[in-house]
Amino acid sequence: MQTEHLERLTRSCLQAPVSKKLNREIEIPEAGKCRVTLPFQEELTQNSGLLHGAIIFEAADTAGFIAANSVEETYSVLTLEFNINFIRPVSSGKIIAEATVVHHGKTVIICTSKVINDKGKLVAEARGTYLVSNILLANVPGYMQDEA
Repeated sequence: MQTEHLERLTRSCLQAPVSKKLNREIEIPEAGKCRVTLPFQEELTQNSGLLHGAIIFEAADTAGFIAANSVEETYSVLTLEFNINFIRPVSSGKIIAEATVVHHGKTVIICTSKVINDKGKLVAEARGTYLVSNILLANVPGYMQDEA
């Protein structure tokens, strides 16, 4: 069962312009975990017709960011550092980025992310460090109420 914080966080993240552009789905099954799903889109490929690595990076970082912010209920987090290893290319279907909090400190939260394709094959593995900022979640667009 989702808490009000997780519902607000999901709503706010889905309202971000990049979420709308990428047509992403976001699930927060519980605090400290997140799943981001992105459909393959031709306009997001590189010159060989493969999904651009920046999009895979974006999905993994977003999943980590949301997982990190799911355990921080007052302030927004910011990506401090992110490392990704690409395993295989994506030419169709969708990608699913799953992130888990592995360290929750007072000012730093660390998450691991894995990205799989719709056949369950590993596409990338990543690790992100997120800084608890001084930006109140209450001031983040869409967090407190539905916005168009």
